[in-house]
Amino acid sequence: MFKFFLSLLPKIPLITRVALLHILRVSQQSKYLDLRTELIIALLRSFLTPSRPVSISSTQRLLNRDPGVKGRIWVSTYACPVGPEDATAVQNAMRAAIDGLKHPRAPRLDHIRFPDVVPVEAEWTGYRAAASADSRPPLISEREKYVEMMRETTSPTTVLYFHGGAYYLMDPATHRPTTKKLAKLTGGRCYSVRYRLSPQHAFPSAVMDALVSYLGLLYPPPDAYHEPVQPQHIVFAGDSAGGNLSLALLQTLLELGRQNARISWHGVERELPLPAGVAVNSPWVDMTHSSPSCQANADFDYLPALQSSESSHQSEIPPCEAWPANPPRTSLYADDAYLAHPLVTVMLARSWAGSPPVYICTGWELLADEDKYTAAKFRADGVPVVFEEFEAMPHSFALIFTDLEGSRRCFAGWAGFIKQVVEGGAEKTVESRFTSVKAKTLEETQLEPEKLTPYTEEQARERVYASMKRGGQKMERHKAVVSKISSTIRSYFQRGEPYRIFHGSTNSTRPASQKQLSGRVDISQLCNVLSIDPVRRVALVEPKVPMDQLVSATLPKGLVPPVVMEFPGITAGGGFSGTAGESSSFKHGFFDDTVDRVEMVLADGQIVEATPTNELSDLFQGAAGAVGTLGTTTLLEVRLMEAKRFVRTRYIRTHSVAEAVRVVMEETNNPDNEYLDGILYSKNHGVVVTGQLTDDTPENGKVQTFSGAWDPWFYLHARTQTQQSQERVEYVPLGEYLFRYDRGGFWVGAAAFRYFKGLVPFNKLTRWWLDDFLHTRMMYRALHGSGESGRLIIQDVAMPPQSVEELVNYTGDELNIWPLWLCPLKRRGPPTFHPFTTTPRREKERQLLRGEQTQQTAENGREKEGEGGMMLNVGVWGWGPDCPKKFVQKNRELEQVVRDLGGMKWLYAHTYYTPEEFWGMYGNHEWYSKLREKYQATNLPTVYDKVYVDPKQVEEKVAGRHWLLKRWPLAGLVGIRKAIQSKDYLLHRNATWKYKETK
Repeated sequence: MFKFFLSLLPKIPLITRVALLHILRVSQQSKYLDLRTELIIALLRSFLTPSRPVSISSTQRLLNRDPGVKGRIWVSTYACPVGPEDATAVQNAMRAAIDGLKHPRAPRLDHIRFPDVVPVEAEWTGYRAAASADSRPPLISEREKYVEMMRETTSPTTVLYFHGGAYYLMDPATHRPTTKKLAKLTGGRCYSVRYRLSPQHAFPSAVMDALVSYLGLLYPPPDAYHEPVQPQHIVFAGDSAGGNLSLALLQTLLELGRQNARISWHGVERELPLPAGVAVNSPWVDMTHSSPSCQANADFDYLPALQSSESSHQSEIPPCEAWPANPPRTSLYADDAYLAHPLVTVMLARSWAGSPPVYICTGWELLADEDKYTAAKFRADGVPVVFEEFEAMPHSFALIFTDLEGSRRCFAGWAGFIKQVVEGGAEKTVESRFTSVKAKTLEETQLEPEKLTPYTEEQARERVYASMKRGGQKMERHKAVVSKISSTIRSYFQRGEPYRIFHGSTNSTRPASQKQLSGRVDISQLCNVLSIDPVRRVALVEPKVPMDQLVSATLPKGLVPPVVMEFPGITAGGGFSGTAGESSSFKHGFFDDTVDRVEMVLADGQIVEATPTNELSDLFQGAAGAVGTLGTTTLLEVRLMEAKRFVRTRYIRTHSVAEAVRVVMEETNNPDNEYLDGILYSKNHGVVVTGQLTDDTPENGKVQTFSGAWDPWFYLHARTQTQQSQERVEYVPLGEYLFRYDRGGFWVGAAAFRYFKGLVPFNKLTRWWLDDFLHTRMMYRALHGSGESGRLIIQDVAMPPQSVEELVNYTGDELNIWPLWLCPLKRRGPPTFHPFTTTPRREKERQLLRGEQTQQTAENGREKEGEGGMMLNVGVWGWGPDCPKKFVQKNRELEQVVRDLGGMKWLYAHTYYTPEEFWGMYGNHEWYSKLREKYQATNLPTVYDKVYVDPKQVEEKVAGRHWLLKRWPLAGLVGIRKAIQSKDYLLHRNATWKYKETK
């Protein structure tokens, strides 16, 4: 018990968050479940998502242990023997069923590796009414225990039970509470099978063991404890994977019946009759996880959100004696070629005609869609089916939450069906019914069976195949979505109507436009990594793919994008259409410099492909940074490079702004550096951080991480590392390094604490407790939800290195904003909407943009410069004045100072330039206007239209009719609520890029 409570200590933040959201009635579960149940679900989900990958063998040793026999239960173990002739007959029967059930359009089946047929052990389980809760089994033989058990049975019902556990976990011993309860409620007995587990024993081992066990009941060998059991007294039952096995055994018998097959068993030709019925609880019937509920119902289930067979994370499982399999496969249970076979993914069975009645129950769980489809399929094939859906309940809930009224109702329905099909007499005929059971009241409402599933048989099959075929099916889906987008845009173009692009999320700090356009083009579905080519080292990604999803897809293949934006939620499309330069940009340039090809839908609906070298190269160069005003990006080909396990991170202390700038510029010349940035905490305390990719591990074996709730925020850690003057070196896992600034959003997260004016102290404990709210996705949600973006100065400015010290003096003295971020960038010359430096020595470029000088003259001017094509970005992020007028004034002053010093702002943030100022910097509109005319984009907003923030709108927003909600502290609380409602905190909790030590 002490160990249990000790294991709960790291879960205290989770428990606190879940309780708070439940009490505030913010979580979805709070509408249906009590706090205790919601907490248990959250804790189970957390334990099933370990911070470190665990090997298959160690998991099996932990979860497959026999807890012992105690209480009101009879357990008698028996092993059904199998002779050589019996083994051959079972193998032949399985071959016939497997070959007969193969779908003509299924993936090609290689020669199956048939396992041996072995004796199969099982536990006879019955209810021991006369025992106490602490009673131990009597010291008698297994046969005598069986005899004693039979004395207490009141019904001929025999439940052939198959336990759940994803086919690789659990045992009849772990499911004794379930089989005891079924025995008690039916008055009969359970025969709980100890079938062979995967991955040690792949398909069809378990199905063969199930067939042997059924034959053993029907036609017992001479040493059996039991007499022959009549098939009309047998019901197949199971939960989860055991439900799959029950249905696979049923489909095997149906197929052999269609072939008029008999089987040789103990030297006699035997028939293969069907049982009285099948009763399954939350059956797992789709091994490819292709159903939408595998993701959509994650909030209601303790199972971690399931991935398709392609994206399953089996590669993360540490190797052991059980895994990986030989020959290799992606599924623990079956070879890849068999994943769509109807005895594996049983929802794809072509026909259940002739089946006995079936009972299926499910919750609002990950497997809900496949269970509903299977129930509908039974009905369509003329099979009586009882289907029960339990509101808001997780997977196999009745086996876990045994004291819930809903669980008692579930067992009553489950066992009641079993009793009815075995001993119902005149009432034995089962009528189909489809019922929904309310969580709190147990009120029952009838479901319309026609609406149980939206999928046809062909659609279900295609969905399964799509999850197996990887990029091919994804590309077909992509083409269909882009075709729809193209058609929508073309219709707006032909009618001359304006439209806006719906992205679904944003990492811009600009306030939303006040202009509401009636037309909307939704690209939020374009959110998939379509393929990764490890030979060419490129990734084909849709524009709404965020950086963490891209990195999670490439790292297992030993690759990483050269430029990864530090915030996980920034998308590939946003990086191309906006401006994205990060700590590797001194070496690789902006993010779009690493893009080889883009697919775009032009403003007239035409779908084109642009590269830096084809006939649309001007479109490629112009669209990069033009914030979607030349067309809509729908696909990108992103270059990749070799990844390493760690980043050797070096912290260099500096004592002045000039020294920091000098060290940064010197480090840009070090070819070993892959990452380089700096932080200025004050004028006399800075740190320059370099990163070098390596597979070496630190001598002390310790690595530094930044993703955990107890981990330090990176900027605080870097300051601690440089309290003394000597350099410090440590090793950071690559994924942790790439997103090291996510927690705290560099240091803008500290502003949230200052917003609440001391009510919430800023310390390690509060950062740990509020960790879910302090990741960049959540902070962006809160920022826009609260309207506080109108008070934060969030500006990135590209500066000539020699001007940085003067800028820092201004921001420190006038704005009092610290820390500041330094990031060296490869400079790109105009024309472009990316920032570029324009010192007096580069005034020739500005003249070129105004048409006052020839291209050759400007190029000669650039050749004479001595900065090596490098500029230095300064991140200025902190609270501005409360007064809207003063806030705009300070932003305008900053814009002017930056221009006077030869720098230029990035366009993701508040921009207050006049049109003349803006177009004076970006070429008096001429080059851009020519592109807009050439590519039919004149009906789209201009870049200035999209980035300009009208100061009058800022003031009106504060003084509007909802002014009270814009005041402290309501504005902040509204922002927090909207962030919670977004559930973006789940993305970090479930992130796969986070470092996990193997054990």
